[in-house]
Amino acid sequence: MAFSTGCFSGFRPIEKSLSFGAHLPAGSGNFTNTLWAHQCDPGSEIFACTVPNFLYKPNHNHSTLVAPGTVRKVRLAYPRDKILLRDNIVAYDAVLHEILKRPRAVQIENVIIKTVDLPLDLEYADFSSNLIATVSAPEVNGSEYALRYLDLQYNRMTAIDSLRALVHLETLLLAHNRIVVVDGSVLKGFPKLAGLHLGANQLEEFPYADLPATLEWLVLCRNDFANILEFTGMYAPALKVLNLQNNFLNSLNIDSLLAAAPNLKELLLRNDFVAIDGASEIVHKLQEAGIAHDKLAHSDQESDYDEEDGDGDSYRYTNQKHQAREYIFSGLLAVMNVCVMAWGGCRLYKALHSEK
Repeated sequence: MAFSTGCFSGFRPIEKSLSFGAHLPAGSGNFTNTLWAHQCDPGSEIFACTVPNFLYKPNHNHSTLVAPGTVRKVRLAYPRDKILLRDNIVAYDAVLHEILKRPRAVQIENVIIKTVDLPLDLEYADFSSNLIATVSAPEVNGSEYALRYLDLQYNRMTAIDSLRALVHLETLLLAHNRIVVVDGSVLKGFPKLAGLHLGANQLEEFPYADLPATLEWLVLCRNDFANILEFTGMYAPALKVLNLQNNFLNSLNIDSLLAAAPNLKELLLRNDFVAIDGASEIVHKLQEAGIAHDKLAHSDQESDYDEEDGDGDSYRYTNQKHQAREYIFSGLLAVMNVCVMAWGGCRLYKALHSEK
């Protein structure tokens, strides 16, 4: 479906007929007090109430949502082709959660959210492709967070300690962050976790012994694991897929892995940096166990996984370029305004002095 970028459905100001892109003077009372009411894009409320352009900056002006009472899923800043600006939502907190009528599921990706305060009743959250460095989920006496699915990929997280209280998590996506260390005690506190993605971080070690017994798939590709990989103390009876591609491994204790993950179905080990010692023996043991695998040694051919991941990286890179262009354009406009004001001031100065 093609969307026009000139008009935005579902947008109407309260009290005044005010275009979304209309210029308001700095310091104007309308800028700080006017509320914009957004309706769901037509038909989107069947799946999730979708609103492309929504304003929310804590303690500043903000939008309101006009949606049927049955809507429990909200998606902001989507579709991307209809987004006018990407800096309209800078946080997700209790106030915004209330404005959105306390949805069970929320998706706000590809804007500039920096902080997230998780509410207790949220079950699904997709905050991927933002600038999030801080997620707040403090322990609440007598209450538990309902969150089951959390996507924080392509953000700026450096640790997972703040997620400790999310005891109902089933899927946790943290790829492409800045995580250096994973606290094993946090993983132990996820008794329902089935999927964990920590690819493209900066991990040199991982607490395999602390994996919850419920974990079914684990992605640790594109980290900094080096030399031999051991699985001492690990027992993951539900683990079916393990992805260790594109690290710096040169050896793998395949016997300890098979003992630790007796139901493993697929192992991805292809390594762009060094060949894995004893690759033929590892392949033989995987074949005997009926475990699917990729090519273990260095290869110039890209796997299907890398092609998909490459496409994702390409999209993120393109998006970053677009954002950079927006900032550069804004900066150029500011410089031009300063030059125009300076030129006007100079002309005025000359005119005043020429009359004397």
